[in-house]
Amino acid sequence: MNKYFEELELLLKKIPGFSKKQIQKTIAYIIESNDIEINELIQKINNLKQNIKKCDICNCYTTDANCSICIDKTRSRSLFVVENHLDVQKIENLDFYKGYYFVLEGLYKLKDNENKVLNNIDKLIELGNKYNEIILGLPATLEGHFSMEYLKKLLKKHYPNLSVYQLSMGLPMGSTLEYIDPITLKQSLINKIKM
Repeated sequence: MNKYFEELELLLKKIPGFSKKQIQKTIAYIIESNDIEINELIQKINNLKQNIKKCDICNCYTTDANCSICIDKTRSRSLFVVENHLDVQKIENLDFYKGYYFVLEGLYKLKDNENKVLNNIDKLIELGNKYNEIILGLPATLEGHFSMEYLKKLLKKHYPNLSVYQLSMGLPMGSTLEYIDPITLKQSLINKIKM
């Protein structure tokens, strides 16, 4: 392998969920593409980076200060807390849940050498009184479980009468919403469990 290939491979390895095979295919695509295609790809990446930001309310990706979901006043007063933006897209594609979202952007870390504080907690706590219920839809992992328990305690401390739910069991241990099939995800939401 030459140094140009290796340098690009090192950069692409930083992309979460990008396998070695996917990296190799991407590099092969870049090498085999003509200059027009590559320049267009570079331009689209730059446009995306310059124009997409996080919603001031929920942290979803948007081009405006507030996303289309947060400004939609017809939605129910329910808040679905998820780990990342991909989870929001997955749930929206079900066309079943009609409430709002909050993207946590991380989970409680169990390793001693990592920061154990969850991202955006203060922002979530501030939003708590605006909703009738909060559904915690974090991954079925140890970190996801600890994060949900921690959030439940904080939310109940600030809003004792707030209904806090988690998705029903049936989600495989170690799974994230991104990889759950639509039927299982919908059933988990229908059968959510009060915490």
